[in-house]
Amino acid sequence: MGEINNFIDIRAVTYEERIKIGFDNLRGIWKSAQANFTDNTLKICGHPVMESWEDNYMGKLAEIATANGGTILEVGFGLGISASYIQKQKINKHIIIEANQEVYNKALEFASQAQSSVEIILGFWEDTINKLADESLDGILFDTYPLEVDDIHCNHFDFFKEAQRLLRSGGILTYYSDEIIDFSPRHVACLNKAGFSNIQGKICSVNPPAGCQYWQSNTILAPIIIK
Repeated sequence: MGEINNFIDIRAVTYEERIKIGFDNLRGIWKSAQANFTDNTLKICGHPVMESWEDNYMGKLAEIATANGGTILEVGFGLGISASYIQKQKINKHIIIEANQEVYNKALEFASQAQSSVEIILGFWEDTINKLADESLDGILFDTYPLEVDDIHCNHFDFFKEAQRLLRSGGILTYYSDEIIDFSPRHVACLNKAGFSNIQGKICSVNPPAGCQYWQSNTILAPIIIK
């Protein structure tokens, strides 16, 4: 019960932190908004899209997504941390969907130096995912930033149905989970509704800095969802 209450507290704090930044027409301006990069952070419209403390977690997600090799889809490029880890694995093709123009430009630079073939698609996944054929992917790593208030802590849920369509039998879906150590009942219900029943995960240790606006626990769950 203590762990559940702690998670509720964490959700409340990080929810309010992002509400303070504001979501007014965020989806409408996101594509052309300035991307502010430092060595350790990426912010867009004041929102903390990614920070370098996620490194080992992104490495674990990349390892999970590429376990079958083949063709890998990554939704959201961010700082390119997970993309770099994906490229260290034995894969045939790496597809990246990125909505923000400046981050997309960074992804293009990354692709020009990548070891394995990379295809970059510009746009929101909701608008571009139909470019990918049914059962054409061996692994998916989904990590986008919530652009609407109702999507905070659960923006990955709407993608599950598409993941089920895109993955080959035995294909693996993983994503930034917003879960500390286990899947919430709502989370499992969303996966089940999309057609997933093989639901596993690994707990990954992380060390977010004090005051991190989107994560305040020293663990985060790495999903292993197998079609």
